[in-house]
Parts: sequence; C-alpha cells; structure tokens
Amino acid sequence: MVAGGGIGGLCAALVLKNQGFDVSVFEKTETYKPFGGPIQIASNALESLLRIDAGVYKQIMSQATVIGDRKNGLKDGLSSEWFATFDLYSPAKARNQDVSVVIDRPKLQDILLSAIGDCVQTGAEVVGYEPSAANGRVIGILSDGTRHEADMLVGADGIWSKVRAVLDPNPKDPVWSGYTCFAAIANCVPDDIKEVGYKVYLGSRKYFVSVDVGGGRVQWYAFLNVPPKSLSLAPGDQLRWLKETQFNDWSPEVHQLLDSTPIEEVEQRDLYDRIPELRWASGRVCLLGDAAHPMMPNLGQGGGMAIEDALVLGQELRRIGTPEAVPLALTKYNNNRVVRAAAVQGMSRLSSAILFQYNHPTVVDSVWPPRIRNVGPRSLITRACQGFLERVAFPLQFEFLFSFPGKILDPQVFAPATSGDFAAPDAVKKDRAGPSTRGVAERTLAQTSFKDWLATYW
Repeated sequence: MVAGGGIGGLCAALVLKNQGFDVSVFEKTETYKPFGGPIQIASNALESLLRIDAGVYKQIMSQATVIGDRKNGLKDGLSSEWFATFDLYSPAKARNQDVSVVIDRPKLQDILLSAIGDCVQTGAEVVGYEPSAANGRVIGILSDGTRHEADMLVGADGIWSKVRAVLDPNPKDPVWSGYTCFAAIANCVPDDIKEVGYKVYLGSRKYFVSVDVGGGRVQWYAFLNVPPKSLSLAPGDQLRWLKETQFNDWSPEVHQLLDSTPIEEVEQRDLYDRIPELRWASGRVCLLGDAAHPMMPNLGQGGGMAIEDALVLGQELRRIGTPEAVPLALTKYNNNRVVRAAAVQGMSRLSSAILFQYNHPTVVDSVWPPRIRNVGPRSLITRACQGFLERVAFPLQFEFLFSFPGKILDPQVFAPATSGDFAAPDAVKKDRAGPSTRGVAERTLAQTSFKDWLATYW
C-alpha cells in the first residue's frame, strides 16, 4: 500500500510491481492534470531508474532534454559575467552514467502510470494507519473512513505527510527555509541555448535560476528572502512586481525571460524543509521522498532522492522470502538511506545560504592609477570564494551526488533470476521440487575434482 501518487510513490509502485508484489497506490487528487513544471533528473537518479526498469528509462530519455553536456554555472545578476561554472558531464561519464536531463512532469507521470497499470486510486487520501490486531499487518485509513489492510504501508505523501504524523510520536512541523520562490516558463530561445543549459544569476540576498526545458521554453525560478505569507499579490501583478521591484536593474538576459513569460503562469510558494531525521520506518510502515527528507530545490535532487529511495526499498524487500520479514527489510532500507539523504538535505540548505551571501565581487580595473569596484567585506569574500567554489566545492559536490548507488546497491539483487536461485519466484513454494537444471558450476563439479573446482570457482 503506497500513500501518495507523486513521482516517489509511482517509482516505489513500479519497482515493487516489477518484483511481483500486489501494489495499491492512493492519491488524494481527483485526476492527474496536465500541468506542473519540468523536473530535473540528475545522473544518480537516471542510474536508479535504469536499474528499476530499463523500458521506462528509455521512454524518459526519449522525451527529456539533456542539459548535463552543456556549460552550467553561476553568473553575476547585473553584468551577466560568469562567476563560477560546474561540470555535470565528467563525473557522470566517469561512472558510465547518462548526464542530467529535464522532463515535463506530466510526461514523466504518464510514463510511470502507464508502466504500473491500474493500481492507482485517485481521490483517496491516506490520513492514518494502525496495526491489525488479528494478524499483525497494517491497516491504512482513508479520509472517507475506508480501511485497507496490507503487508506494508509506504508513506510517499509529501512534506506535510499524514503517515509521518502517525509514525513519529513527537511530530515536528516543517520549518520555513528563509525563502519564497516565484516560478514560471518563458517562451523564448536565448542566444546561448546550444552552449548553456543551467544558469544561476546572483545578487544580494536573491538569485534567479534558468534552465532550458526544450521546445523553445526556459523554466525560471526567482528566490527571494521574503517572510512566508507576507505577500498579497494578485496573479496578474506578480510578474510586474518582480520586474519593477526585485530585478529592475538586472541583466537583460533575466529580463528577456521575464518579458517572455505569460502573466497568468507565474506561481509563488514559500519554501519549507525539515531538519534531517533518522527514523523513517517503524514496523510495517516507512517513509519515502519528501515525507522522509524534504529539501531545498537548489541541487535539483528532491525527486532524485525519492527515486533512489524506491530503488533501495525494492532491494531490501526483494531480499526477503516471507511477509513476516517486512519490518526487518524496512529497517535496513532506513539504515541504508538516512545518512546520504541527510547529507543531501544539508548540502541543499547550505547551497541556498551560500548563494544568499553573494555580493557583486571586487573588481580591479586598474592597478595604477588604482581603480577598484565593489569594495567591501562581502564583495572581497565573494571574490575570494570564487576559485574555491569552481575548483574544489563543485567538483566534490557532484562526485558525491553521482556516486550513488556505489556499494549501497547489491548488483545481484536486481540481476535476472536463474534456475536454482533462492530469490527466484518459485523459491517460496513449499512444494517446490528444487532446481530442474544445473548451471555451469554444478556441471563442472560433477565432472572434475573438488580441488580443481575450488581453484576455478572460489
């Protein structure tokens, strides 16, 4: 039983259905509507999708826009000069991974929904759960009072998770991140679109992000240090307010995007996340995605972490041979994911904090006679950090992000079943007669000495 039919919930359903589990997904929205901004899928998440389902992975790649093979980085918001760039290509290719892509969220949802079939029930929200007194299973409780019994409940119902509220005996509310975000899609093709994929324009306590999403469109985000619920802008006034009060003297590149954006498409939301927590599983219930580890969007890893969760959850459940071992599998899933997810949460929050400290860097126009622009402590610190970010911080960051799955994932778990495997579907049948054929190692043992066999296969 999966609570939540977002990207994380659908990926969890996919990996479990592929392993032969009977899965039901409960999504509170009535219908999947054709809206929602594009989502970035970085190399680590692409690798996870490939291992979950190669067919789904191919469909996603065929409909996605590749950005990881282009120049990406930070620019000064006023001058448009590059401040620091980062390489998404080399750390991915060093691991034989595909580079980062973006895909429209509705397209990704349609691909996943088509793959998992008719197991999604919309207009049904899981609001709680309780253990079954009869058999120790878990009973999910829906908002209309309906009760569903299952061997396991996966809470993939977002940052305001109802499942988390029951799992955690001392629930803490999400905390405001310090930022509000405006977002929209501009219908334009910048001059550098073939060479540049992802740009972050920096200013004092604000920044503006743009990313090519294909089809003559550029998605943009404006991050501002504005307290939550402090703005009361009418939908038609948001774009004008941004242009006139927040980015009026910024680069023409920023204004090209703002001027090419339909007024009615601008959305605004206050950003929340959580302090990393170590407990995502209890008994037959676990959390996944934003329900477990909501994070700032700066690294483009929110959806990626949910996809990683689904892969590791599938690994641990495939290792067990009986429903009685579900609690143990969920504990192992929790232990295998919590440190990495907490690290990425911290990196996302730190990234925002660093970007907000940016000030236009000190520039020496002439040594003699001395002409220096942007003189001040923050400008000097910004200039001093420039080389460190490009040569040290960014390379280490992406080496870590793209290092998944590394040693966390057991390659044998997702290998095709062969005759005689204990993980094969017929292994749990009590009347199973045993392997019907012998593999190469077994045939060799029957034809040679034990000493020679050990030397070859041990």
